[in-house]
Amino acid sequence: MQRVPISALLAVFANALSLRAAQPVSLPLTPEQVTCEERQIGRLIHRLSVAYNGSSLFLWRSSPGGGLYEGLVGTNEMHFVTQFGDRSREEHQLAFDLILHAEADFLNPRRTVLPQATLVRRDTASNLDVPISGNGNLLIRMDLAPEVPNPDTPTIPLKISTRREPGREKADGAGRGLSVDDLLTPCHGEVTEFDQRVFAILARAVRPTACLAEPVVNPLACLGTRFKTAVYRAEAPLTYRIDVYPYTSFCNDQGQCGYGEVRVPFLLQLLLDPEGRLTMGTVTALPFCEHPDGTVDHTGCIQVLDPEIGLYILPPIRPGVAVQGEPFFRRAAHLNLDLIGSEFNVLQAEVNWADLLRDTAWNGGLAPAGEGLPEATSLTIR
Repeated sequence: MQRVPISALLAVFANALSLRAAQPVSLPLTPEQVTCEERQIGRLIHRLSVAYNGSSLFLWRSSPGGGLYEGLVGTNEMHFVTQFGDRSREEHQLAFDLILHAEADFLNPRRTVLPQATLVRRDTASNLDVPISGNGNLLIRMDLAPEVPNPDTPTIPLKISTRREPGREKADGAGRGLSVDDLLTPCHGEVTEFDQRVFAILARAVRPTACLAEPVVNPLACLGTRFKTAVYRAEAPLTYRIDVYPYTSFCNDQGQCGYGEVRVPFLLQLLLDPEGRLTMGTVTALPFCEHPDGTVDHTGCIQVLDPEIGLYILPPIRPGVAVQGEPFFRRAAHLNLDLIGSEFNVLQAEVNWADLLRDTAWNGGLAPAGEGLPEATSLTIR
């Protein structure tokens, strides 16, 4: 057996490090790729719901390929706590993975092969067996049916929850809905390791709410509105889409029930320092779909004229333990969407990531230093 000189092994190792450093931090996308993903992840997240009023569910890709997603649900308990407008936040969380397969094998060889989904709880990032504010435990539902008029009442359901009981931690099933909605083939493969780290940070820092909307909080909206948020890449490198979907179920006096869901999208831009750490950025609400001339857009825009929600980017919280008071909110980036044309709208804000992440372990070397890392530059809000 021929020995390989140590110097040669060191050279290979150094070359591997050099190649890793040269990997692009974030890649450009075409408008068509972004629109494709907006629609695809929108169809997927429509199939999910959470049995907890006020909750926020986040979903993002965990691989450049198709069919692998990560998710996080937070109870999203944000409220005004004094007559002077002081705010408070606390939260419990349920983290999960979602795996989609183009084909699933069955015990019965005569049964037609179908697409399959697997929903799995990640226990190390979840608050388990903790009754929450009288609502019980967090419960996630997913419907695999070809059509999903109301994800709160799934016909081919997958369910997981924060209970430790057997069967609550994992669910899988097969259904044609995954192929009907074209959820098995990715719109593009331009998702980097850096992007995936940013997705996870955004899921822990971004919080939509109807309970801190300005100028006046709608009590019914605060109590009944839940949120789903899709996080994915935008066109330019280091830019990201945050598509918030407020949703609610309702029933009238005659017992007829319905479901409502709209899209409220935002654009996030990031800046890095030469060491690969997040420094600053901006968050911007995208335009309303309806224009003054009566024309209507269908993608990349706010689908409702009166969102009545706030969006905060806060320091990440330790769920189930910490309570964040007014000092944390003063550090946050904050947007407010009242209604189209309102004087109370705040449609753009600066995000100080260095400050928001200063007490976490998440902002060290997000991107490898070296070639491909953008230089830090100044940022101006227009």
